[in-house]
Amino acid sequence: MDARSGPYGSPRGPQSLTAARPTRVLDPRKALARQLPALAIVVVLAVLLRHKIADLDVDHIRRALATVEPLQWVMGLGLTAISFWSLGQYDVVVHRLVGRDTDPRRAARSGMAAIALGQTLGMGAVTGSFVRWRLLPGLGLIDATKISAIVSLSFFAAWAVVVAVSILLIGAAVPFAGLLSGLVLLAAFGCVMLSLVRPGPTARLPFPPVKAMGLILAFTTIDTFAAAGALWAMMPAEVTLPFGTVAVAYLLALGAGLILSTPGGVGPFEMALIALLPAAGEEPLLATVLAFRVVYYAVPAVLAACVALRPANAPTQQSPARAAVQPVNPDHLPLMVEAALASAPRAEAALLRHGRFDLLSNARGWPTALVARSGQSLIMLGDPLSCDRAGDEVFGGLTDRAKVALRAPVLYKCGARLAAQARRTGWRVLPIAREAYLDPRTFTEAGSARRQLRRKLRKAEAVGLTIKVISPNGTGPLPLPEMDAVAEDWANRRGGERGFSMGVWNPTSLRQAMVVLARDCEGGLVGFLTLHVNRNEATLDLMRQGDTAPDGLMHLLVTRAIEAAADMGLPRFSLAAVPYGKRGTKATTPRNAWLRAALDKATGADGLRQFKTTFAPKWETLYMAAPTRAALVLGAIDVTREIMRDARRRDV
Repeated sequence: MDARSGPYGSPRGPQSLTAARPTRVLDPRKALARQLPALAIVVVLAVLLRHKIADLDVDHIRRALATVEPLQWVMGLGLTAISFWSLGQYDVVVHRLVGRDTDPRRAARSGMAAIALGQTLGMGAVTGSFVRWRLLPGLGLIDATKISAIVSLSFFAAWAVVVAVSILLIGAAVPFAGLLSGLVLLAAFGCVMLSLVRPGPTARLPFPPVKAMGLILAFTTIDTFAAAGALWAMMPAEVTLPFGTVAVAYLLALGAGLILSTPGGVGPFEMALIALLPAAGEEPLLATVLAFRVVYYAVPAVLAACVALRPANAPTQQSPARAAVQPVNPDHLPLMVEAALASAPRAEAALLRHGRFDLLSNARGWPTALVARSGQSLIMLGDPLSCDRAGDEVFGGLTDRAKVALRAPVLYKCGARLAAQARRTGWRVLPIAREAYLDPRTFTEAGSARRQLRRKLRKAEAVGLTIKVISPNGTGPLPLPEMDAVAEDWANRRGGERGFSMGVWNPTSLRQAMVVLARDCEGGLVGFLTLHVNRNEATLDLMRQGDTAPDGLMHLLVTRAIEAAADMGLPRFSLAAVPYGKRGTKATTPRNAWLRAALDKATGADGLRQFKTTFAPKWETLYMAAPTRAALVLGAIDVTREIMRDARRRDV
């Protein structure tokens, strides 16, 4: 019937810089072949109903059509305008969903034109794709097809929910209508929960955020009820039916036309209306449909044709520069990105090399922060990549990008300075982690606070281990097969690795890392340590050891890494962060205690906290922040899932 049909596309977006996509060409012959069944349905309906059509009183239809008052035509056109405004908003939402920065007015205009022509000419998916392609310079045909497909599937899903709610509230003389409506609403609730929680293998499925679902549902409700209102407004004076009855009948008839995919819904739409509204009479109802097709099909199609046939000129006015989220290839970072990582206040920014994060850049194209899309959130990790980077600029860029992506902006593991700024902005702020750090240049094993460390070191040194420290970009190959075996054994014994902010085993990122290896007296690798290093600090990344590793091995490896950081003149050595735990009970309320408990469990924090305490470090509180309490809770769910999902990556 219109451009609302096709497979669902990925929300990742067409602007990814990570890899070139294969070029595909839309085959018009195949597209036409897919329309042949719809044309066959029209022919079959015409044959089966030829006697009923012959019995219709054409004069009665003409007289009924003549009774439609000018005010009714104006009302019908006005409601049609409202409906098509809503149709245009589908495209605005979908462009944001796939990551395109299209001007909302241009996106809405192309969407309205695509659907107006598609629903009138038939072959809606093909027609809509070509119209969008023509009206949006810079949009490829494949991307236009993807957008048409997502609009189609989104509408079908939202239409089913609107129909189900309407039937339950208003009623319909359709067998099993209540049962089917309940099942549809149950499925819709399941989709919402999957978008929020995404358990097990669903973690990597491209569910749209709940905000996008809500917008599509709202616009579908406005669209369909405005269209139903246009149909109701065009009814002759002799037909007096309540709007609710007409609306439910229209929704079901619309579905018949969409599912059977006849051009313009001709045939199934009319037959469904006649069956659902027997009290209206066949001739007056067909007169209503004729008037409705003039205001809802013919007029929009003519206007859309005028828009589509105009010369397609590129935008003359340059869009103002704004922040952007840039996907990157972690194996080949641009020099500007490498420079930003090297000078970042926190060496943890090198998590960009693990492939889960994108870059938030400012209007000048300079990287400002690490971000990741997940579930309902656009999560920024840590502090800005530059000490002198204005917090307002980063805040504004993150908020803008989150709004475009239909997600909530979330800060995760940011420092006190950024957290204070978030609190002044009115955001909800929660202490979420504590980072252990020390100055490697003044570190010593002496003192009563480190007596447990000395005991662990003595146990490890008594075994006769050989420790080797390999600095970033060091010479000589790493024993990757042995390291891989140790990492695999470690992951198997612990149910998998943790990901996201905790890092994962990734040999391709080791060239820029500090690596500390431990071998036993027979030369076998028993464990290793990797660290992110830049000019400001070294921070722990991975700690991996085999099941035969001696007690105190990791304490020894970290101590040697601290000594190496001191030799490099680094002013700070981070033992990385652990969840906040029970410390600071004044900040812990029943509403947020479970957030910390979930992160504690996800990261195995108890053991890490005890391990890091043996070095008697200083502790810095890190925070999580979001504009609302709901966004904070959903952000915590998204972060926890991201940390845990890499542990299940073999099952996905």
